[in-house]
Amino acid sequence: MIDGVKRVVCVGSGLVGQGWASLFALARYQVTLVDVNQKILDGAIGRVEEQMRFLEEVGLAKGAEIASKLLSTTTSISEAVSRADFVQESVFESYPAKKEVYGKMDEAADEHVILSSSSSGLMMSEIQKAAKCHPERCIVSHPWNPSYLVPLVELSPGDHTSQETIKKTYELMEDIGKVPVVLKREVPGFIANRLSAALWREALNLVDSGVASVEDVDKAVVNGPGLRWAIMGPYLTYHLGGGKGGIEYLMRHIDVSKAKWLETMAKWTETPESAVEKAVKGVHELASVRSHSYDELEEWRDSQLVDILKSRKVHSDS
Repeated sequence: MIDGVKRVVCVGSGLVGQGWASLFALARYQVTLVDVNQKILDGAIGRVEEQMRFLEEVGLAKGAEIASKLLSTTTSISEAVSRADFVQESVFESYPAKKEVYGKMDEAADEHVILSSSSSGLMMSEIQKAAKCHPERCIVSHPWNPSYLVPLVELSPGDHTSQETIKKTYELMEDIGKVPVVLKREVPGFIANRLSAALWREALNLVDSGVASVEDVDKAVVNGPGLRWAIMGPYLTYHLGGGKGGIEYLMRHIDVSKAKWLETMAKWTETPESAVEKAVKGVHELASVRSHSYDELEEWRDSQLVDILKSRKVHSDS
């Protein structure tokens, strides 16, 4: 637990808010979930407790029962935020929705309280315009789904965000087991979503243009680059790909031929309807989708992520 933070308020109790609540409570912070009505909150608390028990059962956390006692709910943003030491907002992904909530939070929270957004691509410089009192304490902390398992969180400051806000948020994210990265400059989609979007466009293009099936594109990623990406990023991957000459040799010699590949790749910014139709058809034809329910696939995904996370921990500890 970091200095000055005991009470965390999670505004919005959907999937992302639930993930945040799980991690904060397991790290022994008092957590208040906020949403529009108690029925939604009751369901959310149940799912938060399920997530915490799951993390304990697979050996990634301890004390789920104790953590459950740290959870509370309310339908009043102002009431909750007025007693908070840190706020994590996870409401609908739109500027009007975010700004409305930020205006309320900025008025209610003590001036030292950081107002952090889970936005997956919106600019904090725009959102913090609604924080008339203290825009310097506003920042984006974007988690990756499923947020209670995937460690990445992208910190994206706005024009008026202070260095102290960045530093304190970074420390808090590390304290709850996240791996934070900080953007030096704002850009839509941040880091990981932009990288994913580039890959996704070409994956759609390969199927749409008849180069490969949905199944084989997925197989190619999982059994090729995806295997390496689970342990190292593109820069280290290509550094090792350059042999003893490293990244410089690869970029100045081997990489030159890739210019021809890039010329043939998709450049559209709006997905063609034909690509949408082929993607939907191809996914529903996958054997795993045909033979398993969504919940079963989600459970399988999480179990695989657990194995990967445990493997990486063993490697880092050795």
